[in-house]
Amino acid sequence: MTNPLSLLSPLLTLAGLVGSFFYIQLSQWLRDLLALRQKIELNRFAGDEAQKRAIVECRIEYRRLATWHTYAVNLSVIGFVLFILVLGLLMIRPAATDPMYDYMATALWVFLVLFVGLASGLFWLGHRKATEIGAILEPRQPPGA
Repeated sequence: MTNPLSLLSPLLTLAGLVGSFFYIQLSQWLRDLLALRQKIELNRFAGDEAQKRAIVECRIEYRRLATWHTYAVNLSVIGFVLFILVLGLLMIRPAATDPMYDYMATALWVFLVLFVGLASGLFWLGHRKATEIGAILEPRQPPGA
């Protein structure tokens, strides 16, 4: 029978590659939102034509960054990496007597905790910033106004 620890390497490689790529994408999303927020602050009061044009550009950029597609992709990738990591933890359980088991399990748990912490933190910050930008660019009108 094949040792489950030997099968873990491809899973960790997959989780690491997808997780790293996703972390870069999620970080870039947050940076784009922060830059957009700064641009809005600089042009918010739209005194001249250039500022009015900049606010229109900000609205277009906001709609690109805060679509349901962005959220769906982000949540899907988070779910996929979590699935791979949990699958890896379940796969190595039969090898609990192997001397390397504790090291592999610890590495998986640490990666899982770090990934969940960083990904959920960036996702939450991005969502919060997108909501803040949306409130500035497209304020809600009270009913009957």
